[in-house]
Amino acid sequence: MKDGVSGWRLRVGTMGSLLAMACFFAASGDASGQAEISQAEISEAEISQAEISQAEKRTVELPAARMAYVEAGDREGRPVLFLHGIPTSSYLWRNVLPLVAAPGRRLIAIDFVGFGDSQGEGFGVAQQADHLAAFVERLDLKDVTLVTHDWGAGIGLIWASRHPERLRAFASMEGALPPVYPRPDLASFGKAAPLFTRLRDAESGPQAVLEDNVWVETILPASVIKPLGPEAFAAYRAPFPTPESRRPILDMTMSLPIGGEPAAVVAAYEEAAAWWLETGLPKLVLYADPGRLQPKALADWAAQNLKNVTTQPVGPGLHFIQEDSPEAIGRALDAWLAGLERNG
Repeated sequence: MKDGVSGWRLRVGTMGSLLAMACFFAASGDASGQAEISQAEISEAEISQAEISQAEKRTVELPAARMAYVEAGDREGRPVLFLHGIPTSSYLWRNVLPLVAAPGRRLIAIDFVGFGDSQGEGFGVAQQADHLAAFVERLDLKDVTLVTHDWGAGIGLIWASRHPERLRAFASMEGALPPVYPRPDLASFGKAAPLFTRLRDAESGPQAVLEDNVWVETILPASVIKPLGPEAFAAYRAPFPTPESRRPILDMTMSLPIGGEPAAVVAAYEEAAAWWLETGLPKLVLYADPGRLQPKALADWAAQNLKNVTTQPVGPGLHFIQEDSPEAIGRALDAWLAGLERNG
């Protein structure tokens, strides 16, 4: 198997009341062996926004996919692995990465398979967890700190529970973590129940996701406080120009553990959730005001029910809070990582 390098381009072309409070939408992206990156060497101490934006996007061959990722910082440092959710990509982290860069940190932001520039087979939650495991093994990442959002958190949780020996710490924001999932039923989405009923229906789901591109055209812009600019909107649209290209979004939507289905995902997630409640690894929960999936109420739940957890507000935001408050997120992550580093 070979690593490939291609230019990074912003392509133009469980708990009743808590579940209700966490309503997701309450208000309404040259094979060359293992050669080094071909760009000019990035300073370990100073990684600017421009340097991150122009960083090479690398690819790696996995058993069932070709996974794309952005890497910057100290290649010999401890890996900090950024995981996005639906319907975004590594592009989500573009304004956060420069603020987290520091000597001794290897920053990696992936595109899940079928999202961004990654291609392959298997787009559901369970398959993405397998792809993530293959990616970490292929790059031989150890002592990993996960930084997660949305279903990147859920997928990361499944992987972490199966590979705790590779994990150092786990950060989340607006993450699909206990007690939000598994959902007992569609009614638990509260005001968003009609939307998710439509998305999960065998007939209306494909129409909404494949034909109407509802995740990108409707849900994404409705889930930020600051309007997306034309460049950002173009970058989020770019991986999904046709109905068929949106199949990964549909498959992941259908694989979310709701009402006992899919049974295999529910079982994997429940096993991971049990581990999550017991593990003492360092955790960080960042929450926005008002937030949607993981607001202050669920950050408070985490503080009361999890071990070794830090919670931190990051200012205004809905769900895609990296678009609303990237500076506060970056500062909070940087301070937390620095604390981990001081402790060895």
